Amino acid sequence: MSNNIIFISDFYYPEFTGGAELNDYSLISRLVLDAKVEVWRKKCCNVDISFMKENKDANFIISNFVTLNEECKNYLKDHCKYIIYEHDHKYLKKRNPIFYVDFHAPKDELSDFYFYKYAKAVICLTQIAVDVFKKNTGLSNVVKIGASVWRDSDLQHINDIRKDQKKNCYAIMDNDNPIKKKYQCIEYCKKNGINYELIKDKDNKEFLKKLNEYEGLVFMTAHLETCCRIVVEAKMLGLKVITQKKLIGAASEDWYFLSGKELVSEMQNISNKSVEKFLGCF
Repeated sequence: MSNNIIFISDFYYPEFTGGAELNDYSLISRLVLDAKVEVWRKKCCNVDISFMKENKDANFIISNFVTLNEECKNYLKDHCKYIIYEHDHKYLKKRNPIFYVDFHAPKDELSDFYFYKYAKAVICLTQIAVDVFKKNTGLSNVVKIGASVWRDSDLQHINDIRKDQKKNCYAIMDNDNPIKKKYQCIEYCKKNGINYELIKDKDNKEFLKKLNEYEGLVFMTAHLETCCRIVVEAKMLGLKVITQKKLIGAASEDWYFLSGKELVSEMQNISNKSVEKFLGCF
């Protein structure tokens, strides 16, 4: 399998519909369709040392790896070519730099340092993700994509459904994950006299259709978002966004002022180039 890629992650879309899983799905699609690379998907829980030894000459992309055992990580570090696709600060024990002053954790809070150090590259989504990674680890083997990754068909879907007529109302994600701070978003709207409605849908395309009905999105977070896919999608749909910019990776990029078709074009350009960045690291 030396000419192929083995992609390892805790979960995959559509089993789990999170920003990391959607990013992985989009990248894998582009590797297969655009670069004609064969990609083998493996869940961390299904990877053992025998599998690693059988495929040690392959190129590995490691996404979320919370359930990947230490023996496999050590084998990768010592014997394999691998890239870490960094979604959520796993180089920190708490996986969230927000707990520390200036996002800078004490050295004893670092996690998997040598696993990161011996990667061919650690690929981050945005500038703030790169900066915080380097600040905490001191490592320089880091590459920036510049945004989340989308498939062309998903970006076309956003262009197709976008409309100018919106409800005089803001959307809030109906998500009970405390990191997404649904109740703080509700409180913010009440305090500031903003009409709001809660929306949710397990299907991402259907969720975007619902989101597209609203004037804006209120999104708060208890996490340093390495990009924040929903914020970018809301802006591509032409919505206003109320959020904490210092905690949103997308806001650290020069393109953040764009919206609508212009932002879709920029995301298409970045997504197209993402494949070259990954393959170039090997």
